[in-house]
Amino acid sequence: MAIKYQKKSDDLDVIPGSDVILNISIGNAQIGASVISLDGVNTPIAKGEIRNLQLGKADELKGRALHVITNVLDTNSLTNGIVVTYSFSGCTPSVKLYQDEVITDGDIMSFLLDFNFK
Repeated sequence: MAIKYQKKSDDLDVIPGSDVILNISIGNAQIGASVISLDGVNTPIAKGEIRNLQLGKADELKGRALHVITNVLDTNSLTNGIVVTYSFSGCTPSVKLYQDEVITDGDIMSFLLDFNFK
């Protein structure tokens, strides 16, 4: 079992007065989980399956970074493609999609992402 890494940093513009909410979807019938943390906070604010995670008010998040680690295990014997969708309400763009491919069934894809709230 090999682990492949993809590290990225993306900017998100917050919509003033909005609540910022995060949903993470893992596609292609693969399985995985995420660990979420905000800069300046020593412990994760969420881990596992991320659904309707309230991150806070846009004005409070502006200038901060959200750190997300998503690990996906390739369990689908029909494809080694990995697709993860990060949906944000209260931000633009509202959807960030990351794709990659592992070499062998059973390999792990690890996305190491920073979302910078502007």
